Order: sequence, then C-alpha cells, then structure tokens
Amino acid sequence: MAGAYKTYEELKVKEGLMDFGDLITNTLKLFRTRKKILNEYQKQFKYLLIDEFQDTNFAQNELAILLAGNKQNITVVGDDDQAIYRFRGAAVSNIIQFRQKFKKVKTVVLTKNYRSTQEILDKSHVLIQNNNPDRLEAKEKINKKLTSAR
Repeated sequence: MAGAYKTYEELKVKEGLMDFGDLITNTLKLFRTRKKILNEYQKQFKYLLIDEFQDTNFAQNELAILLAGNKQNITVVGDDDQAIYRFRGAAVSNIIQFRQKFKKVKTVVLTKNYRSTQEILDKSHVLIQNNNPDRLEAKEKINKKLTSAR
C-alpha cells in the first residue's frame, strides 16, 4: 500500500496534478508563506459564507480563518446533528472554536422546520438525545428543539 501511495504522489508531481487534499494543504502553505498573496485573496473575498461548517476539517477551518483575516467578515452555517464526515477528519469542534476565535460572533438558531410533521420532529429529538453530552445543545446550552411549520 505504501508503494502505491508513493507512486501516486510521484505521478501527481510528474503530471502537475493535485487531488482535493492537495488543493487545501497547498493553498494553506501558500497563504502562510506568501502573505501578499493571502492579502490579495482577502481583498478579493470581502465576505465569506461557509455552509455545512460541521463537516469542515482542521485544514479547511484554518483556511477560513486565514481568509477572514482581521476584518472577520465571515458567516458559517452548521448543525452538529448533521455531521457526516468525521471519517475524513471533519471536526464539530470547529464550531466551538469558531465562537472563541471570532469574539463578535452572533449565534442564530433556526428551530422552524418546513419538511416534517411535529410528531416526526419530536421522536427524532428524543433519539438524538442519545448523542449527548457531545452535542452543542448539551455543551453550549443551545435549544435546538424543532417546531414544525406544517
């Protein structure tokens, strides 16, 4: 397996190609070592919106922090109950760290659901409680109980 990985890495270099992971790590490396380039991208992207923030990994989170810079014009949307990419390094802790990194953060909790009946929402809420105490609802004392709009 190690030999196959080594060959894969060599082929990427030879062909001048990058995979998804390379795009993130190489961009991080570039921004950390070439501040003028980072500054140009910070000017270009005045506002950042990151959806599905619960599925970001450490490197993606660092990239967001760098791009936000001192202006900190960043909005993230995330729900720890919908985190599905832990197997590839996604860290729900990014949401908690976001609140610590960006001091002027405003938290908006959306509790109105337009897809399901109240019965489904209530039964789902009871089931999801089995994931406590690791959920934001328990850790951060956020009420995420959904109400049906139907």
